[in-house]
Amino acid sequence: MHTPEEPKNNPIVLIGVFSLIVLCVLGLGLVTQLDTSRRVSGRPVAAPQAPAAATATEPPRPRAVHRLADHPLLTSPVRLADATCALPAFGLSDAELTAYYTAGVACLDQAWQPALGNGNLPFEAPALDTSPDLKDGPCGAAPSETEAVAYYCGRNRTIYMPTSRLRDNGGGDRPSTHLATLAHEYGHHVQALTGMLRAADSKIVDAGEGTPAGLEMSRRIELQANCFAGMFLTVVSGSIGSELAQEAADDFQYAVEEPADKNAHGSPDNQAEWASYGFTSGVTTSCNTYTASAEAVA
Repeated sequence: MHTPEEPKNNPIVLIGVFSLIVLCVLGLGLVTQLDTSRRVSGRPVAAPQAPAAATATEPPRPRAVHRLADHPLLTSPVRLADATCALPAFGLSDAELTAYYTAGVACLDQAWQPALGNGNLPFEAPALDTSPDLKDGPCGAAPSETEAVAYYCGRNRTIYMPTSRLRDNGGGDRPSTHLATLAHEYGHHVQALTGMLRAADSKIVDAGEGTPAGLEMSRRIELQANCFAGMFLTVVSGSIGSELAQEAADDFQYAVEEPADKNAHGSPDNQAEWASYGFTSGVTTSCNTYTASAEAVA
C-alpha cells in the first residue's frame, strides 16, 4: 500500500513560523524594559565582607621596668650566659689598658645580652671612654680623684675608665682590680637598661642626695652593681682563669672606707659580701639589695 507524502517547505508555513518567533522576541524585550524601569525602594548597603584572616600576634617589644624590689630580674632567678673572654695580655700603658677594657666590655656584653633578652628586657652595648683623665659630660662635672677612679653615666650609657687614674690611683698593676672595677661599672649599665637605675635615682632625688635616705638608696645601687659584677666573674672563670676571677671577686674588700655622712657605696665588708653573693650563687635574685636590711647595706 502506498502512503501519500506530507507537504515539504511550504512557503506560507515558513513565513508564519518566522513571524511568530519575531513577535515572541519583541514581547520579551518589552517585559524586560518594563521591569527595569521600576523604582526600587530601600537604601544601598554594602555587602558584608568575609572577616580578614587573623595575623600572627607580634611578641611585645623589650622594655625597661622601672621598679626595684619587685623587678622581674630580682623576683625570678636569672643566670648569665657562659661567655668566653679573649682578654689581651695586661699592660699599664694607655693603649694596653684600653685594649684590656675593650675586650672586657665585649665579654660582659656576651654574658648579659642573652640574660636580658630572655626576660624581654632591652639590651644595647655601652659606650666606653678610656681617656686618660675624666672630663665633664652629660652627667655633669666629673668626680674628683678622691670620689671615683671610674664611673658610669646613664644619660649617654657610657662607662668611663680613665687610664691615668686607674693606673695611678686605682688598680695599679693588678689586673684583677681593673677587671672588678669594669664589671662593677657595667653593673650600673645593666641597672640603666633594665629600669632599676632610673627608679632608684627618682627615690634619691625625692629624698635628697645627701640625706640618710638618699645615701642608703645610693648604697643599695652600688652594692647591687658589686653583686652583678660577681655574677659575671663566676661565668667567665673558665676562660680568664679561676684564680683571676676569684681575685677580682675578692677585690671589693679593699674599697676605701667612706665617712658616715658621705657613705654612698657601703662599707668594705658589705661591698665584699654582695660581690660574693653574686659570685657564689650566680643568680640575679641574690642581688636584691632593695629588700635587704639597713645593716646589710650600711
